[in-house]
Amino acid sequence: MPETAESYQLVWIVLALLTLTFLLSTRSTKKKHKSLLEDIDKKQKALAEKSVEELVQDLNNQISDVETKIEYGRPIYSRLKDEATKNKEQMKYINVGLFPPAYKFDDSQSLKDKIATCIEHQYQVIESGRATSAYSDWDWFGSKAKGAQMVTSYRRLLLKAFNAEFDMIRKKMRHSSFDTALNKLDRLEQQLEKLGETANVAISEEYFNLKVEELSIWHKEMLHKEKIKQEKKKQQALLREQAKQAKQSGGDTDDLEDEIYYKKSDLVKAQKLAKELHGTDALGMEEKIAKMQKEIEKLESKFERATSQAQITKAGYIYVISNIGSFGEGVLKIGMTRRLEPMDRVNELGDASVPFKFDVHALTFVENAPKIEKELHRKFNKARVNIENHRKEFFRVTPQEVATAMEELSVECDWYFDVEAKEYRESHLIREARKRETVETASASNQLPQSI
Repeated sequence: MPETAESYQLVWIVLALLTLTFLLSTRSTKKKHKSLLEDIDKKQKALAEKSVEELVQDLNNQISDVETKIEYGRPIYSRLKDEATKNKEQMKYINVGLFPPAYKFDDSQSLKDKIATCIEHQYQVIESGRATSAYSDWDWFGSKAKGAQMVTSYRRLLLKAFNAEFDMIRKKMRHSSFDTALNKLDRLEQQLEKLGETANVAISEEYFNLKVEELSIWHKEMLHKEKIKQEKKKQQALLREQAKQAKQSGGDTDDLEDEIYYKKSDLVKAQKLAKELHGTDALGMEEKIAKMQKEIEKLESKFERATSQAQITKAGYIYVISNIGSFGEGVLKIGMTRRLEPMDRVNELGDASVPFKFDVHALTFVENAPKIEKELHRKFNKARVNIENHRKEFFRVTPQEVATAMEELSVECDWYFDVEAKEYRESHLIREARKRETVETASASNQLPQSI
């Protein structure tokens, strides 16, 4: 009997499960059926309002809009993806206590590359657990696991404190205070070792030496900048002498070259206008053109005298500059100047004739500036923007390509591959902000108040 009772109980359980499954299935079927009816009802209403062709056209328009948005968003997505990759790369350093260094505008590309390599080495040492050393088999209230966790926390805090203080020491260091900075770093390491005595945690010798190496790289850059300052005094003395010779021979070649260019541009405009004039107006224009031609001939003669005189002392500055706001990316101007202060020439070029200032990729003093300039122009001749007028020194090349060419010519130079383009970028941001504001204002004006 007990076995029969158990059998009946099992049968009832199976029947109950089957019933429940059936009810659930029926409910699901009813929901699907209801959803299907609603969908059919919507489609019937849509067909009542529009024909099949119109509905298909609407769908095609929607697809076209989506495709346009995808096409518009693809470069933005690509840029954001690149930025996310860079941020992810930086985050791996930040997570272990290595904050990205803040560079000055005149820090060279060489410095940035060396520091990046040094920080990567530091990161590898931290990741492998070799940045700090712990000489204890500690336990916390009898728990080895909690003791190990406490030691790990000590190591992280000690490392972050060391890195933060190192940044302060490095920023306060000057070209003449490298030894003082080293002493501060030694004292810091000793102080942190005392703080970590409880868990016998200290900064490892390997990691300490890597930070000393980084400090040395920063110091060498400071010495290099100081050396440039001292050399510039000698260069300016030589350029002052050249400036005297230039005045005696008839003026500055850069100014003369610009004046000739603008006079020739005016002449071309006048010649085009003369073809459209008749009678006395045409005669008057011809006289004006003849006068302009004589002025250009005088300026060219003056330019030749000034150039030949300047060749006696050929020292000057080679500059490589860009202006992405005016000419777009991938266009460089490669030229030379004998100005006492070469940045005066760069600022002059970015004055009234172009909407934005130029950014400097390289500016270096050489003993034979005309020769180096000609060699660079010859090398990149096929990349000229203006093939007709070779006095226009714009080329479709990258700073890296010019850097390689100057290295082949044995010209030592500090390079700045990343450009600030401050005015251009700020103008772009202001335009974007105004555009968003206009769209938001228009959107708000199209919405009726809730009270209505």
